[in-house]
Amino acid sequence: MKPYILDLDNCLIYSSYSEISSLELISKKGYHFLYHRPGLKSFLRYLIKQKYDLIFYTSSKKEYAKWVVDSFDLEKEYPIFTRFYTKKKLTDYGEDYLKSIEKIKISSRKLIPVLDDRPNLWDEKGIDLIPIDPWHGEENDKALFNLMIKQLKTMPRITELSQTKLKKNGK
Repeated sequence: MKPYILDLDNCLIYSSYSEISSLELISKKGYHFLYHRPGLKSFLRYLIKQKYDLIFYTSSKKEYAKWVVDSFDLEKEYPIFTRFYTKKKLTDYGEDYLKSIEKIKISSRKLIPVLDDRPNLWDEKGIDLIPIDPWHGEENDKALFNLMIKQLKTMPRITELSQTKLKKNGK
């Protein structure tokens, strides 16, 4: 198993109580208008192609999370974990609940990548936290594209090609 944990709200999607005319409306349920972050489908396809087992993690309710994940139109079903917290953390603004992989029961010899717009809610070992700026519907957002490019550059074959190109250019 090669897990990759993905947060939903303000990380992969934006859900609003009002319609945003400059964005493509993906779905509407009750008072919720759902929007995908630019590059979302390409990013998910990239992760699947890299043989990651996607795990969706959210602080929202299971029914809402299933509606969101269903909107991704993935070829197979991936697990959704909701409201798995281990402890409370007091802040200047009240209580935050810390997220944990403890209840997901993942065993991996490598660090587990976790993409989240709120990295301060993770407080444990065994994860490779990948912070991303929160997305609130900005249409020119490039965060997922930039993350794919950054990850591609670390792949052995891409690194080798880049170094060869640099040597040819005398750098």
